[in-house]
Amino acid sequence: MKIRIAPVVLASISLLTPMLATAQDGAAMFKTRCAPCHGTEGRGKPNMAPKLVGTSKDPAAILTKGGLTKAPHIKPMSTLSAQQAATIAAYVKTLQ
Repeated sequence: MKIRIAPVVLASISLLTPMLATAQDGAAMFKTRCAPCHGTEGRGKPNMAPKLVGTSKDPAAILTKGGLTKAPHIKPMSTLSAQQAATIAAYVKTLQ
C-alpha cells in the first residue's frame, strides 16, 4: 500500500490559505481603522477607547450593530461591510 502524502499536504495548505489571507486582511484593516484608538495590540487607550483583548463582547456585533450608549461606536461603522467586520473581529480574537 502506497501512502501519498503530497496530495494531502497540498489539500491542507489550500484549505489554510484563505484563513491566513483573512488574518492578514484583518490585521491591515485593524491597523488602519481600529488601532488609532484601541492601540496596535488592542489594549485600549485611557479616556479614548476600551481594550479589546480579553473582552467577552463580540467585536463584529459592535461594529455592525453598534455598541454601548457611551461608546464611540454607538452607531455601527457604516463604512464596513459585514464581511469586513467579521474579518476584523477574527483578527481581534487572535490578539493576546
